[in-house]
Amino acid sequence: MLALVCLFSLIMALMLAPGVTAAELRIGAPELPRSPDPHFGLNWGDRLYYDQVYEGLVETDGHTKVLPALAESWERTEAGWLFRLRKDVRFQDGRALTTRDVVFSLCRARNLPGAPRTFAKTLGNVEMLTAVEPHQLLVRLLDGDKRFPLAVATIPIVAAPAGALWRFASPACEGTGHLDSAAFADPALRAGTGPFKVVDFTPDRIVLAPNPYHRDHGQAWRQVELLRLTESGLIRGVLDRTLDIVYAPPAAAMEFVDSRGGVNVHLMPSTAITYLQFNWRSSSPSPLQDMKVREAIRLALPRDVLSRRFMPGLVTPTGQVALPGAPDRSPAIPDDEYDPAAARRLLAAAGYPNGISIRMLAGPSQYKVAKILALFLTQAGIATDVREETAEQVVARRRAGDYDIYCMGRIYSAADMPDTFHALLGGAGAGMAPGERNYGGYNDLTFDRLVADARAANADRPRSQLLRKAAERAYADVAWIPVFHTKSAWIAQSRVRMQPRLDRSLRLTDIDLVETAGQLAR
Repeated sequence: MLALVCLFSLIMALMLAPGVTAAELRIGAPELPRSPDPHFGLNWGDRLYYDQVYEGLVETDGHTKVLPALAESWERTEAGWLFRLRKDVRFQDGRALTTRDVVFSLCRARNLPGAPRTFAKTLGNVEMLTAVEPHQLLVRLLDGDKRFPLAVATIPIVAAPAGALWRFASPACEGTGHLDSAAFADPALRAGTGPFKVVDFTPDRIVLAPNPYHRDHGQAWRQVELLRLTESGLIRGVLDRTLDIVYAPPAAAMEFVDSRGGVNVHLMPSTAITYLQFNWRSSSPSPLQDMKVREAIRLALPRDVLSRRFMPGLVTPTGQVALPGAPDRSPAIPDDEYDPAAARRLLAAAGYPNGISIRMLAGPSQYKVAKILALFLTQAGIATDVREETAEQVVARRRAGDYDIYCMGRIYSAADMPDTFHALLGGAGAGMAPGERNYGGYNDLTFDRLVADARAANADRPRSQLLRKAAERAYADVAWIPVFHTKSAWIAQSRVRMQPRLDRSLRLTDIDLVETAGQLAR
């Protein structure tokens, strides 16, 4: 009897141990959103949260193929893009989805005050939204875009408050019933249509549970915790099995964790790119206005060395935005041109034989990379100052133009490369608004026309040819300096099965168990 009691106790202990309960999942990450408002931020930490709770009109799969989400179908008409909404969609409070919620959400995303990164520039190409009927929405774009408006269609849709009524028209939305970000502290106002709902939200811990109204009732997880942890906390959680998955683990510890066994390390090429952006808005004379100086900076960066020595296996050097093998990739642009001696000669030819000094801006997630880049730039005669700052400080300095070069990263959409080119370097030329990530203010009419023509192209081949020419134009002008593509990295307990995605996002619906808790106990 005593032996049976001991055996039963052991089995129960194993079944209840952290990281073993079949219906619960714990995910650690270095970043989580600061606000439960899905329109407040666009970082991958924000997406880790709102990809589970909210949906757009469409979504993309792990290889950027466009799939239906809230819209079951869409087509381009003479009047614009017509979206047909699903009629079986309900928010997590039970209310049915209508076009009123979509118009409210897109107007709100366009005009949200105080957000560090808004969807305003993404929506700048939208001229009008028209509710044809409760489940049909017409989207008219300013430039007559013939492509699918993916950037607009993936913006999270929230429930419009009772009585809220908005009209989306360019240049500004008009209506009543606006929600500020603080309102999302009220659980009753943050209902989405995604497979999970929010049970609790703090900046360090988000608790999710299945949405009972979601059209897919096959969710495997009774509860999911998203935890913001330090690098040491993430590794400790993997080793003591209190974390099932670590999202964006520290690169220096991945080999050690893998050697301990019991985990799977997932690495996959991704559409995340790290690059340097020049401050073209500076009104005072700057050495960076000379193309020789910009080219010297490019030659001072050892992309291949960074890939092999500092982040082995985690990044691939690149001189352009398109991934290897992509139809938009230009064979004329090299991935590595490291030549510090040539960089010094160019500086001297530009009138700076003793070198120059520049200020580099970098957010918390790019700070370590920026420090490495600054080291090599300084060795080539380009003394580079990088400060460690909070995200708020970085945004304030960026808006004030208090920098010479901005080291930043972006996860772009391979399914919509014309939009990616425009977002990164697009100016106000060719009838388009400036690109949403063109913080430095680069403006070249030839580049803009190439991208505009690519947006309007009816076939893939001419579109890719135009994009290659646009990439070559930006390279020739040293409009920016791509550094490397980052591979997606996850560490998961061996009992957890997951599918990495090209866009680096993580979907809870793509995660399940190889074994159940009972099987592990046995």
